[in-house]
Amino acid sequence: MKTIKYLIIISLLLLVSCDKAFENGDLDGMWRLEKVEVNGKEIYPSDVYYSFQRHLVMLGVYYEQAPPLLYMANFDYAAGCIVMNNFYAHPGIEGERDMAALERYYIYNETETFVVDVLNSDVLHMHTSGGRTYYLRRW
Repeated sequence: MKTIKYLIIISLLLLVSCDKAFENGDLDGMWRLEKVEVNGKEIYPSDVYYSFQRHLVMLGVYYEQAPPLLYMANFDYAAGCIVMNNFYAHPGIEGERDMAALERYYIYNETETFVVDVLNSDVLHMHTSGGRTYYLRRW
């Protein structure tokens, strides 16, 4: 009887601890940036991805014969808005940032706010108040 009681307690603890792994719904996961619209002009980035997990976003560019270039940032997702801040190079020291390097990910401010227009298991469309619209597809 004690064994069954302990198994039930352990099972419940495991379920509770796994609950926070994916707390952002469809947003969590890896997204490939397919297109950015800036004032009616369309830009098609090559191999740029955003990867959201809990409260951390990883921005990356993959090249065939080189290690990936990565930036990390904190983010909050609430009320249909994604706010990214505290960007830093990875691996590196938190707070170490080069805003010119962040432009390859189409990030232009130290705190970037996106309004989510469409979010489902396959597609993420979001825009900024600066007139940029981002089209991402689940990778």
